[in-house]
Amino acid sequence: MRAPDSLARLPLSAAPWLASGYLASYLVAGSALFAVATAALLVGMVASQLTVTVPLLIVSVWVIRGCAQVERGRARLMDKPIPYAYQDVTEPGLPAHIKARCADPAIVRDCAYLILLFPLLLLLDLLALAVWLVPLAGLTLPLWYESVAASGGTAGRIGTVVPVDTLPGALVVAAVAAALLPVAARAVVSAAQLHLTVARAVLRPPADPLEQVKGVLARPGPLALVPSPTRTRTSTASTPDRESHESHTGRLG
Repeated sequence: MRAPDSLARLPLSAAPWLASGYLASYLVAGSALFAVATAALLVGMVASQLTVTVPLLIVSVWVIRGCAQVERGRARLMDKPIPYAYQDVTEPGLPAHIKARCADPAIVRDCAYLILLFPLLLLLDLLALAVWLVPLAGLTLPLWYESVAASGGTAGRIGTVVPVDTLPGALVVAAVAAALLPVAARAVVSAAQLHLTVARAVLRPPADPLEQVKGVLARPGPLALVPSPTRTRTSTASTPDRESHESHTGRLG
């Protein structure tokens, strides 16, 4: 997602709406994934203590992986999905399978994102959505302020401070909300980008420290572009005295 550089054009672009969708979906999906991942982790911890229920440990790991995959795919709302890489099981047998799955650093990162970071990310998303939705509500206030009076609530008031029981008052609030809307749009986009940055940093595979060196070694070197020197054969011609010399030269062969 690329947001326009102009602050005034930002509310008219798709960026704040995609960002608000990404943040709002986390309120539902993140809460559900947090509950499922926490339950799977607790079941896995209990199952690891009992020999009979050890296979449940593998099931718990797969459940956590599935929850992390949902969160990686949810990044499509903002950008490309987050890449992933898990350790392969290279040895046969149930103990080797359990060791490979449970000792995988990727599973630890999945649990850290789904469980430990959930309260902080939830608070971030709630604050950003509130900052974005309040100006939107104020902008549309002239369309619905009369319905508040009809429902028997606090007629035409924002809280108990600003009275807007007339159309001019509602229009003043809408004008103030329109002035604040670009700032709110920037705030919600920045919050979504921060959330996505945290998700990418935790859920993607760690960077290979030798990746740059491997790239240099894989590329063809400068000598591969230099053609190998070849000696050009020159035709020779025999002379009447059975000696040979190169054509168009006076040298004897």
